[in-house]
Amino acid sequence: MPILAGPEPLTPEATIRPARTGEEDVVLDLLAEAAAWLAVRGIHQWPQRFPVDSVRHQIRAGEALLIVGPGGPIATCVVSESDPELWGETMDPAYYLGRLAVARKAAGLGIRIVGWVGEKATAHHKTFVRVATTRDNPALRGYYEHAGFEHVADPPEAKWPTSLYEKRVTESRQAQDLRP
Repeated sequence: MPILAGPEPLTPEATIRPARTGEEDVVLDLLAEAAAWLAVRGIHQWPQRFPVDSVRHQIRAGEALLIVGPGGPIATCVVSESDPELWGETMDPAYYLGRLAVARKAAGLGIRIVGWVGEKATAHHKTFVRVATTRDNPALRGYYEHAGFEHVADPPEAKWPTSLYEKRVTESRQAQDLRP
């Protein structure tokens, strides 16, 4: 089930909502801007442009989100309920956050998006929010660690050098069942 059915406020100036069919280029442009910004800093963790089919699939699944401010789209991310390619099959209820990209004019909004995903995870009885980040970007790893994520693994079989992080957002269901 998608994290979000319709638009809702993220901040007083920004709304978060599912990306819609036909907005593939909007999402791809935000991702390309972030990739270019990273590349200037010597970080090559994303392609110059993601394949349109991957974005189209995420939009159809309700996983691709857009954050819109007064001047238009300012950020995007993907939130799904599984990521078997990197995390394997797991029974832990979690949201998997990926492709988080914030336009430079909205720099600083990313931490609010990460917090919003955590709030939704708690409301939807998830135990974790999980992210996969490039192992070769210490600044990004530090960003997630500062946000309360713990390093879990560096899977050697991943297609690119990857570090997995998770943040517990609620008690596990087993712990809740054991309470008096």
